[in-house]
Amino acid sequence: TTLMNMLSGIYHPDCGEIFMDGRPVNINSPYDARQLKIGMIHQHFKLVDVMSAMDNIALGTMEKHKSISALKKEITELSSKYGMEIDPDRKIYSMAVSEKQTVEIMKVLYQGASVLILDEPTAVLTPQETERLFNILRKMKEYGAAVIIITHKLNDVLAVSDRVTILRKGCSIDTVDTKGTDEKKLTELMVGRPV
Repeated sequence: TTLMNMLSGIYHPDCGEIFMDGRPVNINSPYDARQLKIGMIHQHFKLVDVMSAMDNIALGTMEKHKSISALKKEITELSSKYGMEIDPDRKIYSMAVSEKQTVEIMKVLYQGASVLILDEPTAVLTPQETERLFNILRKMKEYGAAVIIITHKLNDVLAVSDRVTILRKGCSIDTVDTKGTDEKKLTELMVGRPV
């Protein structure tokens, strides 16, 4: 989670470097992260419950001259592109957890993010909701987005990732290709010994 907060501009690194497109960058605030097209979906959503999905998605980015119908059309097109189902007029308080998560994803995509970081995205999802999320993430990958998932669920890692970086006690232990690993190998890297 600390790494995620550094990439999203909430924390500042005390050592090391962050590279985007092969060049070093400084991320000193969430604004800097957004300018670098990094979007963060927190485990605990940052949505305004009494507002609609559309208002939450556009919050902080809406241009004054954009009409409600134009905004709704953009959100509907973005939703369709990535295979998401969102009613732009629905209030957040009436949504299931997976729907709120979809609004969070739409929010960062609407802001132009091409790198998405998700913190424990399946922690409270049902297996069906998890599969729906994975389908959205695969579609995002097809369109060129980079997706970073922070999770302890090895099944999720194996189901949706290309590469896995194992962190232990704040240190990077190894990065492996998903195709060449399994739960046993990942577990050993996570705890530092055969299990």
